[in-house]
Amino acid sequence: MAINFLFKKPSSDFSDVIDNQNSDYEFSKSIDLFKSQRNKLGISLEELSNKTKISRNVLIAIENGWGQYLPEKTYLISMLKRLEIELNLEKASLNGILEQKNIISNLSKFNFNFINIDFLSSWIGSLLYLIFMLLSILALNSQQKYLLKINTVSTEPILLIDTEYRQKELN
Repeated sequence: MAINFLFKKPSSDFSDVIDNQNSDYEFSKSIDLFKSQRNKLGISLEELSNKTKISRNVLIAIENGWGQYLPEKTYLISMLKRLEIELNLEKASLNGILEQKNIISNLSKFNFNFINIDFLSSWIGSLLYLIFMLLSILALNSQQKYLLKINTVSTEPILLIDTEYRQKELN
């Protein structure tokens, strides 16, 4: 019985799970409120983007719940305030979106994905690009060495002689 306490999770881990569930609930509640109020007012994402000067991509990310595509928390706070004013919502009614953004930022920052082109701007993308360029140079160099070895590359100029001119000389 005394050994069992080593395998039990601390109570703080259980509270983290409950907090994550609450924040997920708040996040989905905020998204539903955003969607319903925008549809109720009959405002398209394009119109809302023009009125609030918030990128249409950010509005799409908010509406679809794509937390990883939301901007930094500092910018997101001011955007949510503008959205609340424009959509006639209560103050801090969209703050559930901030909760999810905090959870996502606490997760691992490293996400290697070939489909997403953003990896090229990271150090990994730069390293892969450098390796690819070096391998290309080595491949071209080895091809040139092979061509020199079999004497297909000549240092003499290529002279094109017109066949009619040649026939006149022969006659």
